[in-house]
Amino acid sequence: MVKIKSSKTYHGAGRPALLPAAEVANLLHEAAVHRVADRYEEALSIYRRLERSNPQESDPPYFIALIDLGQGKPATALPRLERLARRLPNQPLVWLAYAHALRELGQWRESIAASRRALKLAPQDAGERFSLATALEVAGDFNDAVAELRALASDPAHRVAALIDIARIAPASIGPQDLQDIAHGAAAPSRSPEARSMANFALGALLERRDDYDGAFAAFAEGARLKRSVLMGEAAAKSRHAFSESARMLRPDEAEKIGLEETGYMKGLCTAQFMAEQEGHGSHLASPIFIVGMPRSGSTLIEQILSSHPRVQGLGETSALFNSAVGKYPLQRLAPHGPDHYRALADAYLATMRERGWNNSGRFIDKMLNNFVFIGLIHLMFPKATILHAVRDPVDTCFSNFRTPFLTANEESYDLAEIGRSYVRYRQMMEHWDQVLPGRVIEVNHEALVADPEARIRWLVTQACGLEWDDACLAFHKTKRPVRTASVTQVRQPIFTTSVQRWRRYEKHLGPLLDALGPYAPQRR
Repeated sequence: MVKIKSSKTYHGAGRPALLPAAEVANLLHEAAVHRVADRYEEALSIYRRLERSNPQESDPPYFIALIDLGQGKPATALPRLERLARRLPNQPLVWLAYAHALRELGQWRESIAASRRALKLAPQDAGERFSLATALEVAGDFNDAVAELRALASDPAHRVAALIDIARIAPASIGPQDLQDIAHGAAAPSRSPEARSMANFALGALLERRDDYDGAFAAFAEGARLKRSVLMGEAAAKSRHAFSESARMLRPDEAEKIGLEETGYMKGLCTAQFMAEQEGHGSHLASPIFIVGMPRSGSTLIEQILSSHPRVQGLGETSALFNSAVGKYPLQRLAPHGPDHYRALADAYLATMRERGWNNSGRFIDKMLNNFVFIGLIHLMFPKATILHAVRDPVDTCFSNFRTPFLTANEESYDLAEIGRSYVRYRQMMEHWDQVLPGRVIEVNHEALVADPEARIRWLVTQACGLEWDDACLAFHKTKRPVRTASVTQVRQPIFTTSVQRWRRYEKHLGPLLDALGPYAPQRR
């Protein structure tokens, strides 16, 4: 058990009587046993009792906060950790947890300061240094992020992991020895399959920059094979960073089965007749801008452009819709339960977005791409909201997914045929919404955007989203806002066209994908 007790005592009136030290020790031990066994409610009951009776004890609020973090409740954990940080300014464990809570809430600048404080107290904590580098990257401080990673790379135990991150942020800075070390890490049998997978993805991207497309594809394919083997053999994957909660990962076959069930159910429920019967009971607010589609379809660029507008907040990929509406009602119960059903779901969703940082004024962006499954529900909840569909060339989209390592979800991205089937399922779902809600979803074509950025950006801002024009949207790459997706470095640059038709360089390797895409596949050469 971690001991972080304060020496201060408390004698406030109206509190339960202080428990003697021996009883406190026994209760803390009992709570720790429950916590380690994942019996969180039992542990919380004891910790809360001690928090009331013995407020001078620091273990109870600390472990309550950790349990909240582990259960995905950073907003609940944060106030306790703020109070603990004031009480125990020299306790690194508190600052580590505090920094994590801030990251989970998207308060990146504050998290950077908390991380630096933690590392000043515990400079050897490599996990937190990686987390600090990630926060700096998300905040757009690339030079500082690379500096932290270079310091980590000087330690042989962390060198390959640090070089992988540097290769993503600043690939031009990777020298011959760095490349050799990443290649060694990609092949080393002593490293875990997950670690070798990440090294292979980084190696592939670096070889691509050197125009070695066969070598790059071999590395991407090996990275995907290793990642898929991990997913097929394990129920969960954990981040290396401290305090990261277990990220539930499905087996690819499970993910495909669930995807088929979800889309099939929504098509069956949300007919044109059903949508017409249920309209008119949602929220009148037009605040949300939903961006849906497939990963790697240009969605982060769309969000960055719109978030550069002074009246728009980009809140990134958020599970708010699922947590506040879909998750509350299993799929078979998504049909309404009363005249105020969709308004109540809308209110719950907005409350969640406020917790995520929406300032309750202006517009905000929710870029959870998989919400394409629930467009009918979005329409009934928010008939005035904007729904943007990010669309990119099918093969470029799918191959970009295949060559990208995702920390969570996207379990079908590590096999060419699986990702092709996933793409077909998504496009068929979008075609269903076009039939039952014609004109409701606005398509934003990536190739058109990069071919004529000024005209398409003006259209996106003023016509698609109904905002007044602001020149900052054209200078989107200068906007300082957190970006927490695989496109973080790309959207800090002016628009470029080098990724258009990238797949053609790999065409001879993509047969399984092209076959799976069927009618969505382009003509082969």
